[in-house]
Amino acid sequence: MVSGIAFGPARLVWPGDMHIPEITVTAIGATEQIKALEKAVNETAGELRELRDSASKKMGGPVSKIFDAQLMIASDQDFLSKVKNDIKSRRRNAAFIYDDHVKRTTAPLKSSGDAYIRQMAQDIEAVADRIVTHLSGNNKKKLEFEPNTVLVGRSFTPGEVLNYRQQKVAGFVVKEGGPNSHMALIARALYLPVVIIIDLTPSDIKTGSDIILDGIDGKVVVSPTKEEIALYQNLKKRLGPALITRIKGLKKIPPETRDGVKINIGANITLPGPAEDILAECKIPVGLYRSEFMYLSNNRFPDEETQYEQYELVAGKFAGTSVTIRTFDLGYDKLSSDAVWPLEDNPALGWRGIRPMLDMKDVFKQQVRAILRASTRKNVRILVPMVADLSEVEKTKKLIAQIKFSLKKKRIPFDENIPLGIMVEIPAAVLMADILFPRVDFVAIGTNDLTQYTLAADRKNSKVAGLYNNFHPAVLKLIFETVAAAKRHHRPVSVCGEMAGDPVALPFFIGIKVDSLSMSPSRIVDLSRMINKIDTNSLPPLVKAVMASPTAETVIKRLESFTNALESRKTGQH
Repeated sequence: MVSGIAFGPARLVWPGDMHIPEITVTAIGATEQIKALEKAVNETAGELRELRDSASKKMGGPVSKIFDAQLMIASDQDFLSKVKNDIKSRRRNAAFIYDDHVKRTTAPLKSSGDAYIRQMAQDIEAVADRIVTHLSGNNKKKLEFEPNTVLVGRSFTPGEVLNYRQQKVAGFVVKEGGPNSHMALIARALYLPVVIIIDLTPSDIKTGSDIILDGIDGKVVVSPTKEEIALYQNLKKRLGPALITRIKGLKKIPPETRDGVKINIGANITLPGPAEDILAECKIPVGLYRSEFMYLSNNRFPDEETQYEQYELVAGKFAGTSVTIRTFDLGYDKLSSDAVWPLEDNPALGWRGIRPMLDMKDVFKQQVRAILRASTRKNVRILVPMVADLSEVEKTKKLIAQIKFSLKKKRIPFDENIPLGIMVEIPAAVLMADILFPRVDFVAIGTNDLTQYTLAADRKNSKVAGLYNNFHPAVLKLIFETVAAAKRHHRPVSVCGEMAGDPVALPFFIGIKVDSLSMSPSRIVDLSRMINKIDTNSLPPLVKAVMASPTAETVIKRLESFTNALESRKTGQH
């Protein structure tokens, strides 16, 4: 599932398995088939290189490496040798033999419990489809559809997503895949919503049907009513990807309150994409750079050079401001079970965040070295997730010191004073704030996890959805105490969870003097315009009333009353 809202007519793209006839050939014919196979492989490799270069320009190196992986599959000489030998011995056409080998190779991969292995099967099939199409001599007819069409099908390859984006596709409904599949990663980078419906059949959505694609809640509304259309149009207006381009229209960044107080705004980057150029141009800092996308793209840790290239790219792009790189924040809840990430009964309370990184020191050292090497512009900060204990901070600082010493010996430049921060996501970190904060340079509050750990309510569990509430008084008290402790120790504090982009929470955060708010780029415009309407002199009584509220409902009522009054004023830019 990839977030976003899309409207448009549906276009069903549900071809059956390609029928490849089995044709007997002569010895000379077998030689000709082998030559045809080599030509098809070369043509496919050329197409994949073009897709890789296009992806690199639009989304950066890590995403383009998906096509590098497919290039390796297409050029696998060991596999091709087996196919060629079989063409000679069995005297059959190349397309049939190649397809037969692919099916035998992918069958066990598809049933694997490892998501990486299943993704490999999809990549092999995507490459094979191109090669067999070239061998058949009947290149696929270009799919024609009107702009803002929602494509519905079993699945789409990364290459198809890129090509359909050029035709202004609105989004995708698919039967197969997952949130971290290659298709989903590319769609996310291009801000294209995707909904996965595992029991989808070709008869569920007909070509031409008007549909609403809700990538936020993972729903598809077929033949929506006027009321549903109005509801989702309003939601898309507030959250839609087109909103990103409106950032250029903001007159002042950072935005200021009515009484002239600057409120620092940053962006959360989940995956490199076109939004970065606009953000960098407007000198909006990256308040949270989620580095784990590099693992999720290939289900393996990237090497130091791959990481360095990406960190150097983003640091250079945002040379006029700052980039806060969070070290890998991974756990079994985001991944499949494999040799590295063992199955856990309760992954939220298990091996995640800084914990696996301190256990896998070689992996952690590679990442820290890459970040340090990219820090020469002195605009990079390191952020460590899910800290619960002082020992985790001390071990991290010791590891960083060792790597700095090693880089100095090799005369490799880096920022010797690179700031180190911790995420406050666990109540223990709040209670230990006076011990932890003096040992770091800055603090970032992750409201998503802080809420679930405070209320013992899994944010992904629908059965306790009623208990999970960012505005619960206990959560707000922990946020208040965190900010107060940061002020006592003169440490800047930011909020970078989903709550940072919630307009209802905005006056509370400004009132308790949070130093910066980092959010999805699509929320920046609305939040900035609301900031323009706030007079900070009116906030102390509101904060006092909120902190005295006994329930989340009371909190929300008081905050909404305040924000509704703001909304009634004319929007202005100062």
